[in-house]
Order: sequence, then C-alpha cells, then structure tokens
Amino acid sequence: MTIQHDEARKLLPIIVKAARSNQYLRYQDAAELLGRPRDNARTVAQVCDLLDSAAALADVPLLALVVVLTAENKINPKAWTANYVEPGIRDGIIRRSKGHTFTDADFKAIALALEELKGHSNRTAWKYLATLMPSAERRRRLAGMAGVALADDAINDLDDLGADSPGYKIVLAKQYARDQKVRAAVKARAGGRCEYCGEEGFLCEDGTRYLECHHIIALANDGADRMSNVIAICPDDHREAHFGKRRAEIELDMIAKVKAAEARRLGG
Repeated sequence: MTIQHDEARKLLPIIVKAARSNQYLRYQDAAELLGRPRDNARTVAQVCDLLDSAAALADVPLLALVVVLTAENKINPKAWTANYVEPGIRDGIIRRSKGHTFTDADFKAIALALEELKGHSNRTAWKYLATLMPSAERRRRLAGMAGVALADDAINDLDDLGADSPGYKIVLAKQYARDQKVRAAVKARAGGRCEYCGEEGFLCEDGTRYLECHHIIALANDGADRMSNVIAICPDDHREAHFGKRRAEIELDMIAKVKAAEARRLGG
C-alpha cells in the first residue's frame, strides 16, 4: 500500500496547516488537494484512517478524525462504530481529540510514526499496532479512558505479541535479512530469559522460550539495527518500554544491560 502511504505523507502537512489555522477540510476538498476527483471521499477517508493510526502509534489524539469532515461538516459517521467497539469509546475519542490543542511536537510525532508505518495500509497499520498493545486497551487510551476496566469480551482482543505480520516485514524491508539475523542472535544471547527482568519466557510448543525483540532506540529515531541496540524481553516489559511512565528510565537500564550482555558474549 505504498500509494496510500505516499498520499498520507502528502495529506499530513495539509491537515496540519488547517489545524494551525483552526480550520477544517472536507473529504472532497482533500481529494482535490491530493489530485483526485472530488468523489474519491472514501479513499481519502482511508488515508485519514492511516494518519490516525500513526497518531495512535505516537500516543497523541486523532488529528485527521477531527480536521477532515464530511460534506455536511460532520466527523466520519462510520469511524469507531464497529460492533467490537465498546460503548462510549467513539464519543470519548472524539471529545479528547477535539479538546486537544495540537502542538508542533504532536505533528512531528505523527510524521515520525507514519514513517514507521511505511508499507502499511490503514487496515494493516491498526493490526500492527495491536501487536504492541491490545486493541481494546488502545481504544480506551485514545478515548482518555485508560483507567476504565475492560469488559470480559474486550479482553479477547489481545493479539500474539511479537509475531511478525507481513505488514511489519514490509516496514523493515530495507533491513529485512539483517533484522532476522539480529533477532535470532539476540534471542540466542538471552538463552530463554528476559534480558531486562531475568524471568524465563513461557514454554512454546517447539520447546523454545517465548521472548520479544525490542529496539531500545527505535528505528524511527535513527536507532541502529544491531545487537547492541536490541534486547530480548518478556511481553510485559516490552509494553512498558513502549507505553509506561518509566520509559526513559527503562531505556537507560536496557542500554546498560545490553552493554553488559554484549561484553559477556564477546568475552570482554
């Protein structure tokens, strides 16, 4: 879905300009600005959804959702209305996004996250995000309801963390072969134990211990795709490294732990 991603990159500064001026765009107008016929509103809505997945990845409210509107100047009536979306989530997401004052830091964060989603369509982008955080949990986070207990049926939304989806491989296409070798080497270095907390990963059917590989300095932030920047960790530590309050502290701890692990591996 390179075309959709390219159009998202083109549309983002247009949306940012409108947001800075406290103005709105209609899907039809956005289609024209992208060089498409005005009746391509549905395609534009998909591009906006990809931009909103980037906003979610950047952990900021949804910019495109509240800036790009229908011909009747309303938020997309189909957004966040699927059967699996819990009651109150749509209103919460809209309320939080409309009430947020977007900053230059927010715009930059969305742009960086969009680059991390390169190669994804709007649909596969949300699936990729689900590998980092359960979708139900993310919906509550977007709605400003992170502390609200999950309904039993929402807990089933948990995805298998660490499993590479085809979309994820596309994101890393330029480093695909090297990345897989790094992952294998890092997991071998870990020996089945989380390199952060020291706990064993759970036992898989093939006899291996389950761990996930995490880039300490994200590739989107120019982090190296080398063993010195990759750590094998348990799912709980992986989520906290991405979304926890102690992210900065954890990053420093992980750098030190991997440095020590590499020294042992190299016989230093």
